[in-house]
Amino acid sequence: MTIALIASASQVDPRELTTAQLAALRTVRDNRMIRCKNGWRGPGSPRLTLDMATTLAAMKLIMHRDYFGKTRLEVTGVGLNTLSVADARKRKAA
Repeated sequence: MTIALIASASQVDPRELTTAQLAALRTVRDNRMIRCKNGWRGPGSPRLTLDMATTLAAMKLIMHRDYFGKTRLEVTGVGLNTLSVADARKRKAA
């Protein structure tokens, strides 16, 4: 029996994320990502690699959810908050 250590969900500062991680998080938010070879893909979107999905899931920004028997990626509440802070900072800087 393995014991999984679950970190508490907390706010992630967008400055701690790379631009690729923020772009991947926006892609997951805007598309319905389905599993494909070596990653996840949405219709008309770039492929999200397994490493990137694992990194974002470890930070509790995305999670897996089953819809009618198919596993899809979904942005968590923490991920949505992180994206809204990043977008607000981007608008303020412009």
